[in-house]
Amino acid sequence: MADVPVTAGVLGVRLPLVQAGMGGVAGPALAAAVAEAGALGTVALYRVDASTAAELVRRTAENTAATFGVNVIPEVAGATLPAQVAAVLDAADRRLVINVYGLPPSWLVPRAHDAGHTVLVQVGSAADAQRAAADGADVLAVQGVEAGGHHLGDRPVADLLAEVLDRGVSVPVLAAGGIQRADQVAEHLRAGAGGCLCGTAFVVAAEAAAHPDYQAAIVAAGEDATTVTDRFAIGWPGRRHRVLRSAVTQAAQPPAGRFVAWTTVTGRRLPVPRGSAAVPTVETQGGIAEMARYAGTGARWVTAVEPAAEIVSRLTGLPATGESVARVGSAL
Repeated sequence: MADVPVTAGVLGVRLPLVQAGMGGVAGPALAAAVAEAGALGTVALYRVDASTAAELVRRTAENTAATFGVNVIPEVAGATLPAQVAAVLDAADRRLVINVYGLPPSWLVPRAHDAGHTVLVQVGSAADAQRAAADGADVLAVQGVEAGGHHLGDRPVADLLAEVLDRGVSVPVLAAGGIQRADQVAEHLRAGAGGCLCGTAFVVAAEAAAHPDYQAAIVAAGEDATTVTDRFAIGWPGRRHRVLRSAVTQAAQPPAGRFVAWTTVTGRRLPVPRGSAAVPTVETQGGIAEMARYAGTGARWVTAVEPAAEIVSRLTGLPATGESVARVGSAL
């Protein structure tokens, strides 16, 4: 349990729990609510431009005095990434956690550190974990194949965590993938993790921007409700992803492309083609069930849409406010 306060201290929060950055779902309301509950809330940037990135940081900061994270995805942001990062650093009014999906470019970690911020890097292999730690990451998150969303590897989280720890990486390591219950968090802590990173658990937060039909489908999910597929590659090619099963994932052949919905992104109304990586949000209208409804294997244990503070409490076994991180280990 010694790693628990160390990890939380490195991240600047009370509890060793991180809400994943989920494009379209993890907006300022969710990030601020999770931060207020004592965990690390994260606002997702995905493909947004610099001005929108700055606005997301400012809006999150207006709703919490706590540390929060900002998620960037180098392989998706592409040439927009430097402008996104610059805008985030300029807009920051406190220490932030820059949460990077996949290995960051060589300039990112030094730039974040020079500005006084912490860097968390998500990886899917032990080799990438070692490289990220050597390149200066402050915290790692190892993503198992149980995770919802896009995958960085193909290993179960427990196996990957064990290998990374056996290699003696020099920074705290979070476990990610299929985590919905306090006993799962406790098991990963006993195995040596410094905490957990959770996504699907927070898709069903009342403050999340996920479409209500998407949330309801997760609540209704059964034992075998998710699958790993490559059917939602438009906008994010080359990464397999875990989603709720649907007519799109189960068809013998990829269904012919056509627009299945409309959504709004940074004020623009856009059509959503079948096979798009876009997630159904509160702004989406149309065929929600034909879209990419990302969800991890832990969806089978989700029973309701709840406030983020209640989700934090359920995952840690502690009241969401007023508890010190030193009590997490004994509570779990």
